[in-house]
Amino acid sequence: MIAIVTDSSVYMTRNEAKSLGVWLVPLTYTVNGHIYNETFIGENGDFQRLVFRSNVACQTAHANIAAFMSTFSELVNSGFEVLCITISSRLSGTYSSASIAAREVSSDKITVVDSQSTAGGMYMLVEKARAMALAGASVEEIAEEMQDLRSKITIAFSVDDMTPLRNSGRLGIVRQSVGTVLNLKPMLKCVDGAVISDGMARGRYNQISRMAGQIPEYANKVFVHYVKDSDTVSALYNEVRRRFPAIEVKKRQLGPVLAIHLGQSTVGVVWS
Repeated sequence: MIAIVTDSSVYMTRNEAKSLGVWLVPLTYTVNGHIYNETFIGENGDFQRLVFRSNVACQTAHANIAAFMSTFSELVNSGFEVLCITISSRLSGTYSSASIAAREVSSDKITVVDSQSTAGGMYMLVEKARAMALAGASVEEIAEEMQDLRSKITIAFSVDDMTPLRNSGRLGIVRQSVGTVLNLKPMLKCVDGAVISDGMARGRYNQISRMAGQIPEYANKVFVHYVKDSDTVSALYNEVRRRFPAIEVKKRQLGPVLAIHLGQSTVGVVWS
């Protein structure tokens, strides 16, 4: 039997996790000195009110070794082989925590894969991993496929305000001076697990057109990601649906950890 473990930045609901046979290890975030565990989508309370108040101090932390050890031990002792898929190692120390925990518990029963992604990109990997497991693939075969598939998943996104990203320290090659002057909106991508610049859009129409326009014809699934639902989110979703009427397109909300790093205005697309 194969158990799939991932971290909370996959942003799935409890029902989705149950359906896919997924165990979730939480990332944590701190607001004005109070520590919270990030959990399933829809169960993080009114995190936007909590996080985006004026002059509130927020920090995030990767999933810790002890949390992974507890989950891994329970599963291995129950007779499972474990495949663990984590947020990109270039965005978080979670992959390192999972790798250390795997060695401590039972390295021959646990395989850890760096998704080089997060959110919808991770979700797509988890979905594929479960489908392969149900079809009889081994953990080794699934892990090999994950390393191939992760290079085919693309995350493109945009923000109105670069301040959260600048403060997060997660920026790769991005102009530090870009902002909202002249209605310019930074376009960004997650490439090889890191956030990089993809130019600028002028105004909402150009922002939406550029994101939707990057999705290739061969895409078979698209997620529209957001922190706070808005007219921009709806317009992007409708534009993707218009361009790709035959494929699966879903809106998926991000949770508090990525919201802290990206800001409330974040909107993006993920495809495979």
